[in-house]
Amino acid sequence: MTAHTEEDLQRLVNSFAQACEEFGLTISLKKTDIMGQDVNSAPSISIGNHTLEAVTNFTYLGSTISSNLSLDVELNTRIGKATTAMARLASRVWDNSMLTTNTKMKVYQACVLSTLLYGAKLGPCTPAKSADSTLSTCAASGRS
Repeated sequence: MTAHTEEDLQRLVNSFAQACEEFGLTISLKKTDIMGQDVNSAPSISIGNHTLEAVTNFTYLGSTISSNLSLDVELNTRIGKATTAMARLASRVWDNSMLTTNTKMKVYQACVLSTLLYGAKLGPCTPAKSADSTLSTCAASGRS
């Protein structure tokens, strides 16, 4: 849920809690956190007698969202995961002399770039012109 003011957010949470109660659903208070973005102090939102925990970062659908609107945590996580994917393929792919450069590029695009660019809106990737380059270029697009 998103709102522009703490009061509006509390109103939304209250409406959601009421709807859940009417349908016999339970909100997991242990798993429910609150985050204010670009605010001086964390919002204080409660469900019943329970005040929700305010967090500075959380992961949603594989992406890290930060309260300070910075992408540093998300970028570092993506780079770390791509580095791990690259390292895990060292003995089976990169050091394998029986695989062609074209095959290695396909594996790189499928395993490393897809991890690095998860959730990014990019067009098709094409291998760089240099034969010894392991980088690819991607055309940015507005398609989703």
